Amino acid sequence: MLDEIVNLIKNAAGEAVQAHPDVPNEQASAVAEEASHSILGDLENGLKGCGISDILGMLTGKKSDIAGNSTTQSMTGNLASKLTEKLGISPAAASALGASIIPTVLSKLTGKVNDPSDNSLDLQGVINQLTGGKTAGIDLKSILDRNGDGEINLGDAVSMFTGGDSNATGQQQSGGGILDKLKGMFGA
Repeated sequence: MLDEIVNLIKNAAGEAVQAHPDVPNEQASAVAEEASHSILGDLENGLKGCGISDILGMLTGKKSDIAGNSTTQSMTGNLASKLTEKLGISPAAASALGASIIPTVLSKLTGKVNDPSDNSLDLQGVINQLTGGKTAGIDLKSILDRNGDGEINLGDAVSMFTGGDSNATGQQQSGGGILDKLKGMFGA
């Protein structure tokens, strides 16, 4: 399942680099790797904190404005910053790449999760991957919309996804996560 998400990111990054005249095509692989780390890390962190409502709303199809979503905008800025800092891409080009890659990946991810004829990705599996297995055995679909209004109880959801195991500063203690799983995929 992680491979499927990384492939979505690689394809979106490759297309964005090819479409941008100021970014050499030779950087497509490095951009894809940085985008993978950034997107998966931001989704993982969002599910552990205040972005949970946006991410779950997006993945369940209840929030259709992916580009206008505050989590998407934050992720776009984070990726642009990393592309500038780590790859030396100009801020303008990095912003354009982020604005292309992030909404494209999130739209395709949401589409695949909600497409009943596509079983390559499902909500339960994606969330389970992003939370490091903390949602295994939990029926997310029934929890997410118990009263049919498309909203969830943020406090309960945060506790569920973080396993209620926070340190004194409220930070999630982790013995690894999705970013650790990515290392082997890019030869790192």
